[in-house]
Formats: sequence, structure tokens, C-alpha cells
Amino acid sequence: MNSQPPTPPDTTSDTPLETEPLRPTSAAVQTLTALTVFAAVATGFGLLTGILVLALKPDSDAVVRVLSLSGVLILGLLSCGVLVAGVAIIRRLERLSEQTAALEQHTAIQAQQSAAAPPPDRPDGDMEAIRRQLAELRETLLLPEDLRRRRFETLKEREFTTRLAAAEKLANSNDFHRAREQIQALVDRFGPDDRTRQMEAQIEQQAQAAQEMDFRHARDQIKDLMSLNQWDRAEQLSRELSEKYPQAKDPLALFQHVCRERQLFEQRHRIRLYEEIQQLANQRRWQEATQAAHQFITNFPTGPDTDALRARLDTLEANAEIQTRQQLEGDIKEHIRRREYWDALAVARRIIADYPFSPQANAMRNQLPRLEELARSQKA
Repeated sequence: MNSQPPTPPDTTSDTPLETEPLRPTSAAVQTLTALTVFAAVATGFGLLTGILVLALKPDSDAVVRVLSLSGVLILGLLSCGVLVAGVAIIRRLERLSEQTAALEQHTAIQAQQSAAAPPPDRPDGDMEAIRRQLAELRETLLLPEDLRRRRFETLKEREFTTRLAAAEKLANSNDFHRAREQIQALVDRFGPDDRTRQMEAQIEQQAQAAQEMDFRHARDQIKDLMSLNQWDRAEQLSRELSEKYPQAKDPLALFQHVCRERQLFEQRHRIRLYEEIQQLANQRRWQEATQAAHQFITNFPTGPDTDALRARLDTLEANAEIQTRQQLEGDIKEHIRRREYWDALAVARRIIADYPFSPQANAMRNQLPRLEELARSQKA
């Protein structure tokens, strides 16, 4: 069976491009360089010869000889300058030629890589849309002036219809900012119009109605919060409403009203709580008076009444402690009367632990052995 040799893979894209070898210095540069050297040597030789002749024959005309030497020197320098400039120009042209060759080589490489790479995917829909737009633009440019004007009016009417409908829909959704943007876009492009003015008036009317409804709802909610003494929440809602409508007067007035009512409530509550503390102290309800005093100082940390109450706090706490110890002493007596010795023993130990230097504690230390004896005998 005959077998064909395998086909070698296509390595066209991997084959390096042939590059032009580096060229030696051109013949024109070499020639100009040689001429420059020759001109410099000839100028120097002529100048040296003239100086020798002038030195050997001083009786000859000195002015003519000086002028001759000057002419030879100037002519030699000009020749050398022209030749050097020619060499510089030729070298510059050679560098430009090399850069052009390198650019052509790079372009060839990029073209080869682009040919080897798969073409990018382009949506046919976008290309088709671009073609249609170009065709439409070409047709429009070829139309007469009156037809172009008529077509512009048609497009203008279409955009007016679209944006006015969008503005009305946004306004019905209470999105008044975006509704105003739709109208502003029409005004910026086509100028003010009766329809844009009418829609602007309609949007502002709807915005005002929405603002009033929002204000009524927030006012009722704030009123309920004030009746429940939830002043922080009421003040927060009124502040948010005033920030939402900064140009409106009603939200700002509502916020100020909430702040005043809160201040009046706190003042009345402060006076009432202080009077209750006074009444509790007069009734010798020291524990309740001490608790109310701590609450008053926490709620109202500054003020003349707070300072006066803070000065009386030590006395209130001392009286409250005495009252507590007396109540515990009464509890012990009641437990003993009921023959609840273990309960009496527990209360006695509590007095000793909590109030070790009190008269009740000293008395309980003397009675503690007897209470323990009674408690153990009761268990037996």
C-alpha cells in the first residue's frame, strides 16, 4: 500500500522577513570627504607658500601679496565648508532612508500578523445600522432645501412627541427632576416652545401637589410621634422634610415648631420631675427620691436645679441607705417571728456583707451564732 508523505505544516506566519543588510558608507560621502581633506591640504600649502614668498622677497608689493594670501585662505575655507555641509546632508539622508526602511519592515510585519490573525467579530446589526445611517445621510444631503426643511420638521415633531410623552410619564411617577431634564433637552435643541412651556407648567403643578401631599402625610406622622413623646424621631422626620424641600416655607416652619414643642415639653417635664423629687424627700421616701435624682441629673446634666440637686445627692443616698438597712432589719424580725431562721440568717449575712460598718451589721454579728443554732435545730 502506497503511503503519501505527510504534508508539512504551514509556517508562513513564523518565517522571518528578510531584512536589508547594513550598507557601508556611500561613495558620495567618501568622495566628498576626500575632497574636503584635499581642499584643506591645498589651502594650507598655498597659505604656507605665500608666507615663504613674502618672507624671502620683502621688497615686492606687500599689499598685493597680503590680498592674495587672504583670497586663497577664504577660498579654501569656503570650499571646506561646502564639502563638510555636503557630507552632513548625505549622512542625514542616509539615516532617513534607514528609518524609512525600518518603518516599512515594521509595517510589513504588522500586515503579515494581521493577515494571519482571524478577523474580529463585528455585529452584522451594527454594520447594517451604520450603512442605513450613511445612506440616509447621503439622501438627505442630495434633497432640495424645501424637502430637507420638511424632513427636519418631521424629525423635530417626532422628538417632541417622544420627549413630551417621557416627561409626562416621569411626572406621573413623581420623578420631576428627570421630567424637567426631558423638557430642558428640547429647549436646548429647538428653543422655547408653547408645548414645552405648557409641559413645564404641568410638571410644576404636579410637583407642587405632590409636595403638599407629602407635607400633609409627614405632618400627621410627626404629630403622632409628638403625642407619644418620641421627639428624636419627630425632629428627624421634620428635618428630612425641610432638606427635601429647601425652598418651601411649610417644612421649615414645621421643623421649627417641633423644636419649640420639644423644648417646652422638656422644660415642663424638668419642672415636674424636680417637684416629684422634692415631694418624695418630704415624704421620706429616700430610695425613690435618690433614684429620681439620678435620672434627673442624667436627663438634664446642666442647669441651676441640676446643680442644687447634685449638692443634695449625698444626703439623699445616705438616707436611702439607712432606710434600706432598716427595711432589712425589719425583714429579719419578720422571718424570726415566722420561725423562718434560714431566711433570717441569709438577710443578716447580707447586711454584714453590704453594710459592714453599720449599727445593724454590728448587732447581726452578735446574733449570728444564735440564728445559726436555731436554723440547724430547725433542720434537725
